[in-house]
Amino acid sequence: MNTEENAEVNVEENPAGFVLNIGLHPRAVDGPGRPRDLMPHVTAEQVQAGLDAAGAELAGMGLRFDTCLLDRAPGGEERVRDALLAQDYDVIVFGGGVRLDPAMTPLFEKLVDVARVHAPGAALCFNTGPDTTIDAVRRWWPRG
Repeated sequence: MNTEENAEVNVEENPAGFVLNIGLHPRAVDGPGRPRDLMPHVTAEQVQAGLDAAGAELAGMGLRFDTCLLDRAPGGEERVRDALLAQDYDVIVFGGGVRLDPAMTPLFEKLVDVARVHAPGAALCFNTGPDTTIDAVRRWWPRG
């Protein structure tokens, strides 16, 4: 019996790549200040389900999936900077919640700049909702 053929790859210990998802925390999706007309049918539960599904599918692809979930309070760019300084990412996904709301545009610009400065080798991609994160990653992974 060949143990190498039967060994499972532990994505946490030996991932093929690293993906960071930057988006609104599910509680911020249904929270105060959210313009309901931007994504009227997106709920906190759908966002969490999308994150869970993306994590499972990306793990199946050998990728580690980390999240940096933001609320609408100041300081989001510092949290993203800290995440990028802690790990080199191959792909960074920006969620629709941080880029589709016009009120979030100043933060979104800062987030893109932080990613550009602290993860210059990472592919930047954008989902359009909680169920399109995998599609966004697949547009850029595998790199080559």
